[in-house]
Amino acid sequence: MTPVQTRRLTQEMADTYQRALTGGMFYAASWLLVGIYGDAFTRSPVASWALLIAFIGLASWRFVHRPLPDGSDGPAIARWLQLHWGIVLATTALWGGLFFWTTWEPAFGAAQTTALLFTLGLATAIAHAFSMRRAFAFAGVGLLVTPGLVLMWLLPQHRANGLMMVIYLVYVAISLLRAYAEYQQRLDLDQELRNQRDLFSRQSRIDPLTELANRRQFNDALAAATRQAGATGEPLALLLLDIDHFKRINDSHGHVVGDACLQVLAGRLKNTFHDDGALAARVGGEEFAVVLAGHDLAAAFRRAEHFRIDLAGHPVALENRTLTLTASIGIAEFDPAVHADDDALYHAADAAVYRAKAAGRNRVCLDQPLDDTVATTPLA
Repeated sequence: MTPVQTRRLTQEMADTYQRALTGGMFYAASWLLVGIYGDAFTRSPVASWALLIAFIGLASWRFVHRPLPDGSDGPAIARWLQLHWGIVLATTALWGGLFFWTTWEPAFGAAQTTALLFTLGLATAIAHAFSMRRAFAFAGVGLLVTPGLVLMWLLPQHRANGLMMVIYLVYVAISLLRAYAEYQQRLDLDQELRNQRDLFSRQSRIDPLTELANRRQFNDALAAATRQAGATGEPLALLLLDIDHFKRINDSHGHVVGDACLQVLAGRLKNTFHDDGALAARVGGEEFAVVLAGHDLAAAFRRAEHFRIDLAGHPVALENRTLTLTASIGIAEFDPAVHADDDALYHAADAAVYRAKAAGRNRVCLDQPLDDTVATTPLA
């Protein structure tokens, strides 16, 4: 089951529960009125009280059968809906038997008309309230009216009311179909709005050229990662890199080629840093960053060095030219005693990038010594 189907079922579950809540007690109230004015509780007390208790029990069941929690899977929601509809259909089937009884027994007197009116009203309510499931709604209306309607056609004194009921049920069926279409349109509109919201949210957090995280998402991720590292003591490293002599590429080959180089580098970042805990982002024109949760300085250095060598060793083929890209990379490891927050960690990594540039570019520099030696890598 797709996520979209699951979301639609989740909405249907919520709507079904809310719409079924109030209807259950109306069956009990309707029967109480018909039974009292039809003198049923005096003539048939056991059956009358049993019907009342059954209606109250089914109404209570609707209430206690609450929707599943958020995040439930589609099949579980489908099973919930089947049970809840079973409760509703059991209620309508019970009323259908009651309607047959009141139509059959003349002793109900004027309460027969009351039962007929209640039946039509309940059929209308089902058509409007439960239109989200067309087949179930038709089944509910059918169970509600069919026993009594058949009897009306068999008893001449009730045939006029039976004809009236048939005409009215045509209106109910048309209303049900229209309500079903409107409900499906609402779900479609909700899904479209959700898709647009997700798209806007993604666009606000993704760099459109490289499809890496943008500066906003990077800032949020780095802040969250530093809080997590400060609370748990787990290692956290930040890698910043600049493409060497990128302005020269733009000036010599044009911005189209420059953009293509940015896209190629972004793709290589994705391939190299695609594991859990790693977030690659474009934070400036030719500036990129990688948040490496769970990495100490040595582990981050090894991965950065592997990326640097791979980048320099595989020239970029663009149209009729081949360009070699290199990058200056700076790395800092978060230390709560040294870095007050994520901004301090960023500035430490940024300073390491400048040292890499000053040392000749195409190298990795760290913000602190590694194994008692400031780690730098020679030109490839």
